Amino acid sequence: MLKIIEIKGLRGFATTQSIQFAYAGQGLGSGLTILVGANNTGKSTVIEALRALTIAQQYQQSPSFTQGRRNRKAGDMVQIIIRDENENLIELHSVDSGSSETELCPHLSAVDLSKVLVLPSRRTFNPYFSRSEVKRSEYMRNIGFPSIRTSTIDQFAYRLFTALNNKEEFNKILARVLDRVPDWTIDQMDNGPYFLKIKAGDASHSSEGLGEGLVSLFYIIDALYDSNPGDAIVIDEPELSLHPSLQRRLATLFTEYARDRQIILSTHSPYFLNLEALENGATVARIYLKDGESTISQLSKSSAKGISKLLRNYNNPHIFGLNAQEVFFLEDKVILVEGQEDVIFYQIVQEQINVHLSGTFFGWGVGGADNMEKVANVLKDLGFTRVVGILDGNRNSLVPDLSVKFPNFHFFAIPADDVRTKTERVIKPVTGLLDDENKKIRMDYEDTTRKVFIKANEYLAALPAS
Repeated sequence: MLKIIEIKGLRGFATTQSIQFAYAGQGLGSGLTILVGANNTGKSTVIEALRALTIAQQYQQSPSFTQGRRNRKAGDMVQIIIRDENENLIELHSVDSGSSETELCPHLSAVDLSKVLVLPSRRTFNPYFSRSEVKRSEYMRNIGFPSIRTSTIDQFAYRLFTALNNKEEFNKILARVLDRVPDWTIDQMDNGPYFLKIKAGDASHSSEGLGEGLVSLFYIIDALYDSNPGDAIVIDEPELSLHPSLQRRLATLFTEYARDRQIILSTHSPYFLNLEALENGATVARIYLKDGESTISQLSKSSAKGISKLLRNYNNPHIFGLNAQEVFFLEDKVILVEGQEDVIFYQIVQEQINVHLSGTFFGWGVGGADNMEKVANVLKDLGFTRVVGILDGNRNSLVPDLSVKFPNFHFFAIPADDVRTKTERVIKPVTGLLDDENKKIRMDYEDTTRKVFIKANEYLAALPAS
């Protein structure tokens, strides 16, 4: 399996930056590596580097790096190294400063990249094509390494013929994402070219009229359905043209495949950020610009464990909910507060004192002052440098310790004990489905609850009316 990639001199990478890949085989989602960051910071460049080395080994012909791909601060030279779990390595580097030509550095024990499949973000193909089949092992080689990033993957049309011969298996995986799998086949025009045909009753339309989301999804399902344990599947921006509900389902599919395969995703979508998988070894790397250069910071194992604990905080289950996950995609300037009411009421405070914080609140708070350090550690690991933490006055004692542990962040406590005055209230006990101590469902509610959930599931599973 892939262990680490090191990149220097490619596009924005002026200095050597590295990513440790997640290892599959440690449970659900264990092989999931998520690359996050703002636009134009270097996420696609990492995918490009993986693609270049994979193509170089499989082609036995080193790719050329044009002027626009080389970074002058790195000596106008490119160097890419990949190591595996056995410390085998493969290296691609420029033959000379200022030259587009590269060479594979010979090593006695080279990393085998034959199980790596890289899908760039431009997942389109000519709607009319000739007849040919291509095996998975040949597909990556045929994709090649074009001189410009925007080139389309015309070779995919040949994969459609292979998928047609394995249609039942292909559609089975496609059905995990789509409620209604389209009735598709390949047809031929009278003048010779073939095309992908989608049938709907008595009508049909060709691949020329397919939505970009469905085309992209065909690419992704093709990369998954005939993969094998131990394979590495690399996808740039899997969310392109996909509805959020489809992104959620695709994310679930990725997590399942990442049980025994390495899945490497570059994404702008928080739906693909499976934080639950961190406990099994999944990882998150944030790519951002620092002094104009692409920089990579990665979540540490200790912070990953901290997130896993926060996800099990039943009193504050939203600490790392979707709103909070958006923080991974921010460039910087994050505001941490204790709880959800702080997020609401500090907006009012800002209006009244006419001082507006020039940052973005983290989700709905960190779930209590004691969690401030855990969340700050996550942001520190990922390279954030402008973080403000606001504590209630009665937790002022935490400020000195936090300031020492995070010298680049700014923590302070408000002059009052809480953001708003609260009158004492008597809480009337209630009986819930779950016992308070062990969070187990009460036996006298179990059967009834199961029945209503099954009924609800039957409703959710029913296809909508045509």
